Parts: sequence; structure tokens; C-alpha cells
Amino acid sequence: HALVNGSDFFTMGIESKGEFDTDHGVFLGVPVSIDEETGCVKVKQDVELSEEIKELIRLQNNQLIVEKQIALSEHEDISTALQKLEEALWRVVVTPSLGRQLEDTEALRIAAEEEARIAAEKQAIEEEKKRQEEEAIREAEAKAAALLADDKDDQMEEQVETEETDGQDQENEDEDQ
Repeated sequence: HALVNGSDFFTMGIESKGEFDTDHGVFLGVPVSIDEETGCVKVKQDVELSEEIKELIRLQNNQLIVEKQIALSEHEDISTALQKLEEALWRVVVTPSLGRQLEDTEALRIAAEEEARIAAEKQAIEEEKKRQEEEAIREAEAKAAALLADDKDDQMEEQVETEETDGQDQENEDEDQ
């Protein structure tokens, strides 16, 4: 999106050259911009990062170093390396400010999901109510049409009976005369 529509900067996963106190050769997401003249990606080091984000970058860097060492079998003791990896991951969660930030973000996500669920339920209830009302109207119209048809049939029968009765009365009068 940012490449097409333009943006001051955005995050992109690139190979680190030591930016933001990361180790060389680690691939991680950092703020970048696109040079308008050359079209080259440049790391934006003049971006103000909060202490929480800097700490998160350091923790991710450490985690990625351990993962790389495990993948390349650079650790003689895999279980120790896995333990270091787990410690790096848990550090993100237990770092008080990061932990609170993650909890707040998760709470906001859960609240938004709940709000969306409630809105969807309300909409479904409204749609069902509308459907039932429309069905009731159709049924009432069908009943009214049936009653109207019955009334017309009854009127026609009465008219036929009246005509027959009038015709018989006329015949009786003719016979009487």
C-alpha cells in the first residue's frame, strides 16, 4: 500500500546492518522509506521510537540470534539454546511495560471483537424481526385476498340465487295469470 500510494515511512523486514542497536545479518522489521529519486529502500533512523519499542526490538534481535544459531547448529547444546530462546520470548511478556502494552492491546482487540459480535447479533435480530413482519404482512394480504374472493363468491351465489328466485317468482306469477 505504502509503495503504491506513498508514505513517509513504513515497516519492512530487511537484513540489519546494525540499525537500532541490532546485530548485523539479523532479518527483522524496521522503519523504512523509499527514496523518490532512486526507488531504493532506506532505513529511517531519524524516527523517534519509544523506549518500549526499542526494548522490543532488542528482545526480538536476541530471539532471532538464538533462532539463527539453532537453525545453523552453531550451538553444541541445543537444549540450552532452546532455553535461551524461551527466556528471550518470555522477557517480552514479563517486561512490565511491554507486558502491560501487550495486555492492553489484547484487551482492546477482545473488546472490539465483542462489540462487533454484539452489533452482528443486533443486526441479525433486526433482520429476523423485519423478515417476520414482512411474512406477517404477506399472510395478512393473502387472508384478505381469500376473504375478498370468498365475499365475491358469496355475492355471486346470492345474486344467482336472487335471480333464480326472481325468475321462479316471475314464473309463478305468469302461471297464476
